[in-house]
Amino acid sequence: MKRKVLFFGLAMAFSLAGKAQEGFQISGKMGNMTDGTLLLVSEESGKPDTLGTIGVKNGTFVFTGKVLRPVAAYLTPANGEGMIPLILENANFMINVSNAGALIQGGKQQELLSRFTRISQSFMAEQAKVAAEARQPGADVAALQARVDQAYEASVNATLELIKANPDEYATAHVIALGIGSETEEGLRSKYELLGEAARATIPGKRIAAALEQYEKLAVGEVAPNFTLAKPDGNTFSLHDVPAKWKLVHFWAARVESSRRDNADLVKLYLQYRPRGLEIVSVALDDNHAMWKQAIGLDGMIWTNGSDLKGMDSEIVRLYLVNDLPAYFLLDAENRIVARGVSLPEFREKLAELTKKRKK
Repeated sequence: MKRKVLFFGLAMAFSLAGKAQEGFQISGKMGNMTDGTLLLVSEESGKPDTLGTIGVKNGTFVFTGKVLRPVAAYLTPANGEGMIPLILENANFMINVSNAGALIQGGKQQELLSRFTRISQSFMAEQAKVAAEARQPGADVAALQARVDQAYEASVNATLELIKANPDEYATAHVIALGIGSETEEGLRSKYELLGEAARATIPGKRIAAALEQYEKLAVGEVAPNFTLAKPDGNTFSLHDVPAKWKLVHFWAARVESSRRDNADLVKLYLQYRPRGLEIVSVALDDNHAMWKQAIGLDGMIWTNGSDLKGMDSEIVRLYLVNDLPAYFLLDAENRIVARGVSLPEFREKLAELTKKRKK
């Protein structure tokens, strides 16, 4: 069970909903900035788009403008150090930034976002409390784990109830879209099905739909998306051009120790099934060439290795919707997906079954 939750890195509270009006006004006080410049930025298009700049004088600022629809944005100093996320709409906002975090008041969508955020913060607080108790001598680890599981289940149920109560709101689609990278296909689909048409028509709603469409392209029997990567020596290869009866596409990262847990067993699997036509294609979601190359040698990964050294920003992450490491896809000679989303022992069983059938 995944326990990844949405958390924006700032302690936020929200209380006022703005009235419908012609434009928006953001008034604020920066306790940690006397003078300077703030940028109002949105990344809904997939890349940073500066909507405006705000001058801070004597620790205060006022910014006005107008949006055609709600849009996820954030305020950030010109030096890029820190951000204050908000859902911008035509309403009055008041922001007070102190060492304790950011207090934001105003906006219907912002208020709804705060309700989702409080659910995740409540779970994280319980998780931190349990972690502290687990470090005490004589701690009952099983009981503490049960508490975490119970808190997680409560947060999931509370989130689903809030989605059901607000199916057509932008903030609802926004929160679900933020979880695409850590959500399972089933979980994402179940939440999307709770959305109304208005929420599905928003940019985050369309992003969720696109992810679900991509999942369909990764169904068993579909041709796996092709990609071209560089090997450690700088030469390139394309997945579809790798000759093999069976290909095990393996996603990992040298910098993530837990993602390397299967590598020793992968070596055994490769030595056993390479004579029967297996090739492993390991895709490293790293950004450090030296670390990647060293890990390949240390772990004995003597098969095809590739990376674009873009880490989790790699386009391949979106192509294959990788949300956990390690991750596996088993392909046949025609590059069709035979199995996906299962553990390495399950892949071993599948290979045994397939190679046995091939012998007959």
